[in-house]
Amino acid sequence: MKAALPPSYVNTPVPIAYAQVDDALIVTMTRILGLCWAYDYERTPALTPEQVADLTARPRSTLYRHLKQLRDLKWIRVDPVGRPACGSAGRRIVIRPIGAHSRPPAEENAETRESAGNEGLLQALTEIGVEEPKRSQLARREIDPLWVRAWHLWVRHPYRQSLSNPVGNIIRKLESGQQPPAEFLRAAEEQERWRQSVRDQAESEGSESDGDVPVESEPDRVLVEARELWTRCLADLQLQMTRDLFATWLQDSQAVEAGEDRLIIAVRHAHAVDWLQNRLQSLIQRTVARHAGRDLKVDFIAEGPKGTGVSGPVHR
Repeated sequence: MKAALPPSYVNTPVPIAYAQVDDALIVTMTRILGLCWAYDYERTPALTPEQVADLTARPRSTLYRHLKQLRDLKWIRVDPVGRPACGSAGRRIVIRPIGAHSRPPAEENAETRESAGNEGLLQALTEIGVEEPKRSQLARREIDPLWVRAWHLWVRHPYRQSLSNPVGNIIRKLESGQQPPAEFLRAAEEQERWRQSVRDQAESEGSESDGDVPVESEPDRVLVEARELWTRCLADLQLQMTRDLFATWLQDSQAVEAGEDRLIIAVRHAHAVDWLQNRLQSLIQRTVARHAGRDLKVDFIAEGPKGTGVSGPVHR
């Protein structure tokens, strides 16, 4: 892929050029600014992480570490573009420099005004498929992003599969100020905790990798997406069974391997493998297919005693 680089040089802002940080971090920031040239230095094009790594000439593990550091320095914001299903390609991000080459207020466009709203709320509305201009209108309200996710779980419950316009139903409930049922709020909180755990693990794996290691030792994108998928499925499954049943057989389970048509889940012990295989397999298969958008074969394995490995047979 050919980069949309500026014709001569990148004018790195003085606070960045002379910041007391690692020179390699400043170089990465400068290269990101170069990618923003075609958009008046406001943002990069929508790119996959692999494309960003290629265009900034950074190994992906180094890029992950630098992006985290640049976010911590409040030099950039990284916005996801869409949420692909497990195993699908094409996940993209947009990187926005913060205050580096900002336009005067008179030159702000609709996109800039939108980003000034509640970013967490905007992201939640985008994830569930709320389109403009309704998304911007809702983002100006005092709405907890957790409510958005809780109502999304509510409309996706199997009992409400007959809803003809789930997103429209969510919009009406948010506009009316109606609070989601308590069990769906709890499930949304659990889902967010699991998602944050997945993100933290991915960032930790990226930051611990040496910048010169081969690509194959970098964090596995497919596995990260599989864990995000299973997180969403767990939040859904928690609403479809009793609390004790969920805690006994599925609590703390996680995706450990994924392929184009298969998902392998590690559970606490071999007895849980047998129970899930014989009693809950069909429910889990349907839930995974609904969130993945396609059929996936779900297999279970018993987690090792210290959580560092797995043991026991894979049920096919």
